[in-house]
Amino acid sequence: MRRALRAIRGLFIVAVIAAIGAVIYMATVWNPGMPELLVARVNRIATAHGGYTPLDKIPNFLQRAVIATEDRSFYQNDGIDFEGIARALVVDAIHMKPVQGASTITEQLVKDIFLTDNKTIQRKLKQIALAVMISKSMSKNEVLSLYLNEVYLGNGAYGVGQAAELYFGRNISQLSPAQCALLAGLPQAPSAYDPLIHLAMAKQRQWEVLESMVSAHDLSQAAAAAIAKAPLYLE
Repeated sequence: MRRALRAIRGLFIVAVIAAIGAVIYMATVWNPGMPELLVARVNRIATAHGGYTPLDKIPNFLQRAVIATEDRSFYQNDGIDFEGIARALVVDAIHMKPVQGASTITEQLVKDIFLTDNKTIQRKLKQIALAVMISKSMSKNEVLSLYLNEVYLGNGAYGVGQAAELYFGRNISQLSPAQCALLAGLPQAPSAYDPLIHLAMAKQRQWEVLESMVSAHDLSQAAAAAIAKAPLYLE
């Protein structure tokens, strides 16, 4: 029985890998103007929530915090994380269904704009194809800028610009490192880490972000500890 189960799991992994390979190949040869549509939709979201914030107006600390937390290989990957996919495949094979995510910032962006949250193999393959397509068509800074302007950060706030005004009552360019680290932790679970309601959870998540930055060699342990103690000045 166990041998048969292992064989089925092995076939499951092989089938998914083959499907991913086919999807990636299709994404390299098929480009129906998706980047332009992506930009238009993000601009529409940003306009409805206070306007688009250019990347050069977003603190570099916030950009690095998001990358360290959400997608450490962002500037090196092709829109997808093969190691993450491999880990997710093992977990999915054990459960014989999609369980664990392996999303890069590019994948999160295309999911937010074009897809649903349904955890199915079909949705994941579409997400991979779109991420590869976008990665080949747009620069990393363009992708990061779009993501930071559409990501949901709780309490009706879409994008870091509106979130800065909502939580701290100040322009995004004026945020302190402590405030940036708090915002960078919100995408995973905006309601659970809502600093206006669950401040202790939000502070714990802020520390996880800072630890991610330390692991990514973006920050020293001493600097992380100092930032974690700094006041947030929530609205």
